[in-house]
Amino acid sequence: METAIDYKNEAARHEQARIDSIESCDTDGFVSQWAHGINGNLARCKASIVENGGRDNFAGLYQGDRRVAAKLIQTKFGYCWLLRDDEVELIEARGKPFLPCGNDSRVLKKLGLAERRELDKAWATIKGSGTGHAGASSCYVAVFRTGDEWGESAELIKGEL
Repeated sequence: METAIDYKNEAARHEQARIDSIESCDTDGFVSQWAHGINGNLARCKASIVENGGRDNFAGLYQGDRRVAAKLIQTKFGYCWLLRDDEVELIEARGKPFLPCGNDSRVLKKLGLAERRELDKAWATIKGSGTGHAGASSCYVAVFRTGDEWGESAELIKGEL
């Protein structure tokens, strides 16, 4: 397993390679420069996760002090909470297993729910969509849960989002 220092060194190598490319070929090496930049960002993100004991911050859904078995999902309309099948009372109260996200949601308030910050096992990757150069412009570093997808392995951080 690599250490945070290993990832920081990797990030520094990518940054230096990006700078060297800019100095030697100006913007003709823009794809290499972009690749070094995003890979450097990924390495810095991984270093941060390792320094934090393999965990990162996520949103969790809570009813009082109880962690609701729910996960954030992306739909064609944006993000929402999906309740696990055993959250029967909440599903029946809502009429469906989907809940809007955000602490300003009237639906969440009506159900006595709130989003709170929590720590959970995490890792990072590069995500994006599309193909070719256009696909590259959509890429970003994404942190994702590696713990329980429903948040049951998470540790509450005091305070709301």
